[in-house]
Amino acid sequence: MAVCLTAMMVVAISLSAVFTPARAQAAATPLCGDGSAPDYGLSYDLNQPDWVVGWQDYASERSVSQVDDLFDQLDADSIAQTMILILPEDQVGNRVDCAVHFLRYMKLGLPTGERKDNGMVFLIVVESNAIDVHYGVGLGLPALTAYDLTSLNRAAEAAYQPSHSMDQVLLALAQGFDTVARSKYAPLVSPTPTLGGDDQPPGITAEGGQLCFGILILLLIFGIPFLGRRGIFFNRSGFDEDEWGGRSGRWGGRSGWGRGGSGSGRSGRGN
Repeated sequence: MAVCLTAMMVVAISLSAVFTPARAQAAATPLCGDGSAPDYGLSYDLNQPDWVVGWQDYASERSVSQVDDLFDQLDADSIAQTMILILPEDQVGNRVDCAVHFLRYMKLGLPTGERKDNGMVFLIVVESNAIDVHYGVGLGLPALTAYDLTSLNRAAEAAYQPSHSMDQVLLALAQGFDTVARSKYAPLVSPTPTLGGDDQPPGITAEGGQLCFGILILLLIFGIPFLGRRGIFFNRSGFDEDEWGGRSGRWGGRSGWGRGGSGSGRSGRGN
């Protein structure tokens, strides 16, 4: 009997040693929606390549690119910074909180100005034979009502049936949100002043223009021989590059682009 009890104790201690680290690891990584501030148990890169996160196992790159184009323009127009998060159901706890937590974690929304906190998140939970769509919306988008957004959720869920095409879901959700958001908010664009007609600044007259033209002609007549004496010559494409040096770079263009938030990450409501 003593031998049996001793053997049982050894087995129990061994099993405890095996399963305790697994339980501790599970407890340290809560499901999406079950975490708490500041990171809510999330570890996503804040600089995402696409506005759709987690699409790789469910959708095509082409459909994601189309969504990116729509959401890029919504962001450029200062209407909304929008992301779609796709997760399997076994990685999601409280689904409404998951959408809101992701919105806060990604810091979606402008940090200041008239459209401050204009972040928006759609969560797509993938179930065995259906999807369940929820949203989290920032405080800067009060005109987007629960009726508007819930209708988009139901339309996306319907688009999943019967083909189970996530591409159709993404396009339906992005196009629907683009239509609704633009019906509530106009693009926020700073006007660029232009000159012309009656908008000419004081003092710019025909006589002034003729005087400037005359000065330019004099500079060309006397300036070119002077440059020649200095050893600077012209070729067909401009200054001689051997004298002035080659081109050092290009104007314009962007070295990289990432999608993510820039605001405070505050959020008002979810469903």
